[in-house]
Amino acid sequence: MRFRNNIKMFRIIITLLYPFTIFWLLCLRDILDSWLIPMIVTILFCLLWDNLRQLITSTILMWVIAVPLWWLLIERTKEGQAAIMFSNSLPFIILAFIFIVLIPEILLVSIKNSFLNKFL
Repeated sequence: MRFRNNIKMFRIIITLLYPFTIFWLLCLRDILDSWLIPMIVTILFCLLWDNLRQLITSTILMWVIAVPLWWLLIERTKEGQAAIMFSNSLPFIILAFIFIVLIPEILLVSIKNSFLNKFL
């Protein structure tokens, strides 16, 4: 029973860790100058998520917590028009996110789960 509780806690931690990791990566955007690290982080989370419900929960938390916090705390405090451009482009950013990030994440988690179910 204790092992099952540890696994459940691990899954909750992974689900909650994704929005905070994305917030941290958004804050380091100027330092990174590359898509390699965010892509590796996303693939790692796809391998750690247990099912699509965890993926969707993490994604919703990211869009509800991490992105607004980043916009309010980081982008709005900088000089320039990046915050205004971000808020005006948000519908297009969400559409791009769905097709470029969310659909591949769903496919990776689904393929991983079918592979594990078939061979384990």
